[in-house]
Amino acid sequence: MKTFLIATAAVAATLVAGSAAYAQDSKDVGKVYGSLGYQSTDNDTTNSNLGSVNARVGTKITPHFGVEGELSYGTNDDNGTGGNYKLTNKAAVYGVGYLPVSPSFDLIGRVGVSDTDLKAPAAAGKYEQGTALEYGVGGQYHINPEYAVRADYTRSDFNGDKGNADTATLSLVKKF
Repeated sequence: MKTFLIATAAVAATLVAGSAAYAQDSKDVGKVYGSLGYQSTDNDTTNSNLGSVNARVGTKITPHFGVEGELSYGTNDDNGTGGNYKLTNKAAVYGVGYLPVSPSFDLIGRVGVSDTDLKAPAAAGKYEQGTALEYGVGGQYHINPEYAVRADYTRSDFNGDKGNADTATLSLVKKF
């Protein structure tokens, strides 16, 4: 009986927190947000680890779904398979799902497509240039109603036999 009461109290607390988070998220529908962050990308084909600065702009369409666009520009080069690689730029668009865990924390999932331009040595060819299917997960902590810190992981599956890339990002988000 004691276990049942504890479980019931835990479920009730989760529902109350979830409805409070839902009420907060409903206020964000239609608002635009922007973020600026740093990301590190490991590529399995080129065996390179490249850093970049990224900017995102997005909006929530419903309390649990939104869209965002992303632009990234390379900050460093890395000596990988066949020579030196550097991310020139990357443009992407995503559908984003939000799962409020509490009024100050959301879990995030996203799926989209990207176009990556990688500066590669002539002998190595252009392994990464082109379109990729992107999918990832993350979390967002709301510091206050206007600012949040977001960390996410995104997997890029490039068309053809151009390989995969794994990207970790840390961003500061501002709501407008």
